[in-house]
Amino acid sequence: MTHATKPFIVALAAGTLAVGAFVQDAQSQSAAGPLQTPLVSEAPAPSEFTDAELMAYDGAITRLRVLSEALNGAQPTAEQQGEMATVVQQSGLAVERYNAIARASADNPAIRARIRVLKAPMPAADSVAANVTEDELRRYVVAVDQIRDITGDVENGRASPEEAAALARAVQGSGLSTERYNAIATAVFESDWLRARANVIRAKQTGENPA
Repeated sequence: MTHATKPFIVALAAGTLAVGAFVQDAQSQSAAGPLQTPLVSEAPAPSEFTDAELMAYDGAITRLRVLSEALNGAQPTAEQQGEMATVVQQSGLAVERYNAIARASADNPAIRARIRVLKAPMPAADSVAANVTEDELRRYVVAVDQIRDITGDVENGRASPEEAAALARAVQGSGLSTERYNAIATAVFESDWLRARANVIRAKQTGENPA
């Protein structure tokens, strides 16, 4: 299950700063794991998986999870392996391609975040979430990462003058105005689609699970 971190609000002279709105990556998209069949090659880089392939993989995972739970930890029989392979093939993926995505997804949170982007409802065209550019979102991610250490010492959502100044510097250093940062932070909190986009960026930058 995934959930968002509610924005952290502190008062600043330049405006109100909303800090932190990433999703906790508590659910692996590869719960069913690779099928027990040899891979024909090493898993390709995440950028080599198309959106259609990732959506097909996600659909297969949903059906495979039911079969996996029925095994209750036991090794599947040859017949059950065949049934799993059929599920994968019905999704439009070859078993080898499914395995490549499953392995890459288990190792790379950016792939899991990409799947969430594809599955999330698109925000309204005139909303803030729909109009945040990729560059702005990168700047927001940089600012959030720099701010986290500061907010760990803030109590009851109120920053001291020194902490508020440090928060403002972190935002200004990202190239975003305080007002734009706040608007993006609120939109990230409210939009699964924008939050997943932010997590793709963060996962690519850090190689870590979003938090």
